[in-house]
Amino acid sequence: MVKSSISTPLTLSTLAFGAFVAQTTEYLPIGLLSQISDAFKVSDARVGLLVTGYAWIAAITAIPFTLLTRKMERRKLYLLLLLVVTLANVLSAISPNYWALAIFRIIVALTHGVFWSIIAAFAMRASPNMAAGRATAWVFFGISLAVVGGVPFATAVGQSFGWRISFGIFAALGFVGIIAGTFLLPILPAQQKNHHSAAPVNNKPLYGAALVTGLSLTAHFCAYTYIVPLLKSVAMVPISMIPLMFLVFGVAGLVGNAGGGWLSRKIKLVVAIAILGIVFSQLTILIAGRAAVTTWFAMTLWGASITMLIVGLQSWILEIAPHQADAASALYVATFNGGIGLGALTGGLALDYSGPSLVIIMGIICGTTALLSLAVNSRIRSSA
Repeated sequence: MVKSSISTPLTLSTLAFGAFVAQTTEYLPIGLLSQISDAFKVSDARVGLLVTGYAWIAAITAIPFTLLTRKMERRKLYLLLLLVVTLANVLSAISPNYWALAIFRIIVALTHGVFWSIIAAFAMRASPNMAAGRATAWVFFGISLAVVGGVPFATAVGQSFGWRISFGIFAALGFVGIIAGTFLLPILPAQQKNHHSAAPVNNKPLYGAALVTGLSLTAHFCAYTYIVPLLKSVAMVPISMIPLMFLVFGVAGLVGNAGGGWLSRKIKLVVAIAILGIVFSQLTILIAGRAAVTTWFAMTLWGASITMLIVGLQSWILEIAPHQADAASALYVATFNGGIGLGALTGGLALDYSGPSLVIIMGIICGTTALLSLAVNSRIRSSA
């Protein structure tokens, strides 16, 4: 147990703020897609590669980088990772061309896998008297805040003042997070090296959960990466209303985040409901998206579902491998970001080949496959 004079709420709130900055940084090109595309004279699909490439790098580096840094003191590692994110945002704000921006995104991506591998375990160890699901939900509130506040705010700023200002603002917020973390996070020694520090093996439910993670995130990001052109072309939403759509999406995400925490004892049910919500939301936009009421409903349901899914999946992973939290989280982050990358790539190919409607159809297919995988996984008993 970690002894510290710093209160648990302050610790978890500081981690949540760092999660907010890191998660919004990952999502920035989504809300600023049109502005970046126009600035560098490249296609929307190419800007989408800033999300795809980011995710693939995070997926590939999550497990090895987490294992390489397992001996580092946790607060020092957290602050170092947030510093890299912050400096990369500074450089992104002054990028002279598309390829320079891509390089700075790669730098951020190298931190992403480790950051998300350690943050849930950090929260659990720093708040030993709190249920794991609630500690995770508290920290992952930063993800919901990124969706409810970060992305809509960055999108609105990008439309009014330019996309570079958005990157600059989140660089400034990153420095705030570093200062807060320096004073408000406890020193947390690395766990002693033992058999639990290695990559998890002989745990079929864990790898089954990882598969569900990858497929469900593919379903989400296949469409969400290109949500701006989808809302414009399929749902006929005026461009001026899109930031408000993001806001509604994010506000609903707060409800989903809370729901995931409250239902943490029924994790598989949370995951199933969340995936169903994503599939139904996309189906609604595809079939009846031109009716304003249905579009608002779909974005509300989608926002609540994705944050519930994220909390549910992370809690599920930690429940399956409680004694290998960092390593299991690294596997989760790898498949999570693999799903982001595959989703963004699939959506981009569909967008170029056929148009926005096929993007949504592919998302629905991936979501249905995730549900089938979840059903199969429920029949597997742990052999760990």
